[in-house]
Amino acid sequence: MTNQRVKKFATVLAVPAVVVLGATGCSQTTGGDPVAASTSATTSAAQSAAASTTAKPGDCAAVSGRVLTLPKKAAGEPVLGLPQPAGWERETSQDSDVIRGAIVNKDLVSDAFAANAVITLENAKGMTAQQALDSQVDSLRQGLKVTGLQPVPGTLCGYPSTTVTYTMPGSTPNHKSTTLAVSIPDGVTLWSVTITVQSKMPDDPLYRRDSQAILTGLQITK
Repeated sequence: MTNQRVKKFATVLAVPAVVVLGATGCSQTTGGDPVAASTSATTSAAQSAAASTTAKPGDCAAVSGRVLTLPKKAAGEPVLGLPQPAGWERETSQDSDVIRGAIVNKDLVSDAFAANAVITLENAKGMTAQQALDSQVDSLRQGLKVTGLQPVPGTLCGYPSTTVTYTMPGSTPNHKSTTLAVSIPDGVTLWSVTITVQSKMPDDPLYRRDSQAILTGLQITK
């Protein structure tokens, strides 16, 4: 992981409440709020991922609601589908080769900070699946100076994953983030996906429900 990637990641994690939202982008709507079929609002994303260790690659949790299908930027990339609960709007200002999409909920605001979710994709060719997961966690330690991380292994869509929840350094104690990293083997190539949700209202029932749906409902297809 490059310093540039860490810097971009740190920047997008600070989406302010006053951000000007971009277009919705490519989305598919099936109605209702996104809820992963095999999860409940009281089940953590890490527990849900760990419970699905028997899933085969491509077996993603069913989602009832809107899913943003993020466009590929290169041939061979996996297709990423980002659950978009009601009230979460597409934010495009930080989109790049690495940052593939972000959504923001300006109704969930505290201390001028809006709850947001960010998804990234990188080519991790040359690494093993576990090395790629470890690299994502190390980037939080080294790039963002996060301490006390306790990674929880699991799977998402049948692929190996790791989940970490932490307090953002240099912010208020209630600024909580959860990052889910997924490794996607594809022949000689390995894709590394992260999705991060964060808020300064981590105990708000709506945020807890929506962030859970986003994390567990991420769609990955090849």
